[in-house]
Amino acid sequence: MLLALGRNLLLPPQRAAVRILATELKISYHHHRGLRRIRQRGLSRPAKINLGAGDLCKPGYLNIDLFPGGDLTLDLRRGLPFKSNCCEMIFSEHFFEHIEYPGPISHLLGECLRVLRPGGILSFSVPDTEWPLLDYQNGLEAPYFKACEEHRWHPNCTTRMEHINYHFRQHGQHLFAYDEETVRKTLNSVGFINIVKREYEAGLDSERRRTGSLFIAAQKPITAA
Repeated sequence: MLLALGRNLLLPPQRAAVRILATELKISYHHHRGLRRIRQRGLSRPAKINLGAGDLCKPGYLNIDLFPGGDLTLDLRRGLPFKSNCCEMIFSEHFFEHIEYPGPISHLLGECLRVLRPGGILSFSVPDTEWPLLDYQNGLEAPYFKACEEHRWHPNCTTRMEHINYHFRQHGQHLFAYDEETVRKTLNSVGFINIVKREYEAGLDSERRRTGSLFIAAQKPITAA
């Protein structure tokens, strides 16, 4: 109803604000449903978590996303409503770039650290931003831009700058772009150790993320500093 009214009475920026409000209200509704589900089903101590799962659920994990499709709906910007030191593994692929940097993502990573058991592992992937920046100078025949075409990553993009903008923005869904240096800085700042750039792992990572991803693993310290 709000959107229908907005189309007739509001200017484009105002319509965009109404859409954002409607989305945030929907997110809040699903978040509170997720909290109720945690209480009702005794899900406060998961052993393995998949953050930002969408509808790609991983067996053996508690699969969490903003909207229905997984096991649980939560607004992860608000943190992780789980007990401390309960989780052996937290996994995520191509989700952290959708969280604002630096404050909100540092808060979420700090929550991951809290929830993990001592020695527990955070393993994730984000789009590899070093690759497109290095290949930009080499023209549209460079491997990154050929991969964009082959995998159809960026609809309707034909110039290098269009591809770069899509990589960074994705219609406003991407809020930050990462390279290894920045990932390491952010993980270090919240207390993770043994941060490594890892290889693609079949059975853990989705096949569609094999190309174009920066894969990272980090550990929670076994003893307090």
